Amino acid sequence: MNNYKVKNPRKDLTFEIAFTKAHRDALKKYDRIEEIELACRKAQYPAILHPIQDEDVLAGRVQMGYVGFGMEHQTGGFGFYCNEKKLVELLEQQTGNAKYREDIHDLLTYWKGRTSNHIVLHDPPADIKPALFTDNWRELPIPASPIVRISGTYVNYDKLCRLGLNGLEAEIQSYLDAARSEGRDTVLYACMLGELQHICEVCLWYASQAAELAAAEPDPIRQKKLVRMQKALTGIAEHAPQSLQEAAQLAWIYTIMTPSTEFGRLDVYLGDFYCHDIDNGVLTEREALEIIQSMFRLMDSLDCDTTGRLFIGGYGRRNPENADRFCMTAIEACRTVREILPQFSIRFNKQTPKAVWEACLRCIEEGRTYPILYNDDVLVGDMMQAFDVDRTLAEQYLPLGCGEIEFDHYSYGTPSGSLNCLKILELAVRGGYEPMMGWTLGGQTELTKLVDCKSFDEFYASYKRLLRYYISAQAKYQKYQYEKIGSMHPFLEASMLYDGCLEKGRAVFDGGCYYYGGTLENYGNVNSANSLAAIKKAVFEDRSVSAEELVAAMNDNFYGHERTRKTLMDCPKYGNDDDYVDQIFVDLHLYISRTIREQAPKVGLDSYLGVTINNAQNTTLGRWVGATPDGRRAGMPMANANNPAPGTDKNGLPAMLNSLRKPPHNVHAGMVQNLRLSRETISGNREKIYGLIDDYFARGGAQLMISVVGREDLKHAMERPEDYKDLIVRIGGLSQRFVALNKDVQQEIYDRSTY
Repeated sequence: MNNYKVKNPRKDLTFEIAFTKAHRDALKKYDRIEEIELACRKAQYPAILHPIQDEDVLAGRVQMGYVGFGMEHQTGGFGFYCNEKKLVELLEQQTGNAKYREDIHDLLTYWKGRTSNHIVLHDPPADIKPALFTDNWRELPIPASPIVRISGTYVNYDKLCRLGLNGLEAEIQSYLDAARSEGRDTVLYACMLGELQHICEVCLWYASQAAELAAAEPDPIRQKKLVRMQKALTGIAEHAPQSLQEAAQLAWIYTIMTPSTEFGRLDVYLGDFYCHDIDNGVLTEREALEIIQSMFRLMDSLDCDTTGRLFIGGYGRRNPENADRFCMTAIEACRTVREILPQFSIRFNKQTPKAVWEACLRCIEEGRTYPILYNDDVLVGDMMQAFDVDRTLAEQYLPLGCGEIEFDHYSYGTPSGSLNCLKILELAVRGGYEPMMGWTLGGQTELTKLVDCKSFDEFYASYKRLLRYYISAQAKYQKYQYEKIGSMHPFLEASMLYDGCLEKGRAVFDGGCYYYGGTLENYGNVNSANSLAAIKKAVFEDRSVSAEELVAAMNDNFYGHERTRKTLMDCPKYGNDDDYVDQIFVDLHLYISRTIREQAPKVGLDSYLGVTINNAQNTTLGRWVGATPDGRRAGMPMANANNPAPGTDKNGLPAMLNSLRKPPHNVHAGMVQNLRLSRETISGNREKIYGLIDDYFARGGAQLMISVVGREDLKHAMERPEDYKDLIVRIGGLSQRFVALNKDVQQEIYDRSTY
């Protein structure tokens, strides 16, 4: 929620000042974190909500403050947050009277040591500090970094829409009564009830606004929509949803008040309402489409480009027939609302109706980058093995954010750390020495410099030991973060609709959630495999480059070492269906994945799994990786996720797809596969291309993100951005308007192969 898409944004810090006062007052008045959070939520909503706009069919627009309460950086910030950078800019540049400037100084000094982010980062366990000594991955050449956040909140939207606010209230009241009769603590339940009442008040606040707009609206068609909106908002404050309009409205209000940025299995929780309304003449197909289009526009208005996941299709739906009918309207909304969000995704299988599949392909072909395709016939079984769960639970898998997998309203899989595998390989080559900063990293890990290794296996083993050192530290950090957050925040909305919390009487991160998973983001895996292949072949097999020559070339960023670089570049590269390098990639993938996975019981998590789901960090992190043995120059982007390094896949699309499907998916929690096709390729070879995609999935392909955009379009967009404002591209685990990207990210995307 970066507030880039807010019309008429607030012009001063009145909200931030009032929120800070509410927090101060709550700390003085209450001892319990549940009561403090409830008081602050009441100060935040509806204060940060924005008016209904002319195109809205559903109500609910939000502008997060520079100070406030969220769940992650995409919702303003994590927990209690303060955007110091923005406040300092206002202090330095915005005019205001002495009292106003005094208030800004107060915001800065009050929140400096009180933000949730600061508290978590302040005192991690001593044994992991040497490995994770900073989270400044944007500016420092570090091999691993903690990431303070909660990500992937999938509340039980289906339960919410079936019970409604009043049904949920009755359920919580029954738990409260039982707790009271048994002498157990009741504060969490009481605060949940208070927050449900607060949500009802917000619904009525918007209902009053819709009624006023309807009374003043001269256009009878628009007036009808506003009246329907007003009735829906009033209705959901009184009873469970009875229509598509009411169900969609309730789900959306709950989303922005959680606040969360993942939208769950839309066809499950809206499918029955959709079919009821269409079959009983409550809505026309066009009116139903307008509701979903409005919902999608509201999702996009959050501007949370690395999250915003929404799913249709797949195994494990309680209402597949109605859900499939709804899918067609949802796909049409995706096709016609040409925005970045939601990250519209389909879980498909052998039972997916042909019409649904064809509608998805049409959407992709028109350049939407959506739907993202997930193959249930592969992933359900693989997730059973990766997470060690039964099929019933595995059928509820949902990728969050950029593609990290967890289970709908049952588990968390927050990625709380990043691992730069290529930076770690660079360190391994030099025995732990980091040349940019002159650091020696790696703790007490026993490392052997490449120049001292007698064989490839000796160097590879040293590299693996360094990987294990950082993986172990990250796992401990994941567990620490969950425990620290649980002691600070009950996250009332999430706790009300996460399995286990009501039954246990505990908040979601205080032992309430049934399943605590964690994920570790991996970057640079492909370049690492290419580098290992080059070391193995050029240094130890062909002996065409000595270890000393290689390190000297890396130190000089290959300037003056053109022959050495060409030799390294000519070594086998992943993405060409060449088993020499592909098997190295698979072996490295398995080592990293298994090492991450085996940490879970050691630190006390239900699961801890790796993910290769790169967003633009393959470019950002690549800035601080020096020249590497695959021939890549210092600072250049790393390959994106599981895809070949740009320009290195030279054997055609079938060979590239063959390489993509080789790493197994039963040992990790998400891997991104990007494929870019030109419009000319699709239009001239539609049956052949779609046949290759079908074959890829039939032979075990798990996931695919397809962009249809011409290479020339990208070139022209870099030259004339004003003419290509609506060009959307797939980066890795997210989509974005091409012209809004940083120039180095644009160049990395342009350099990728287009088939």
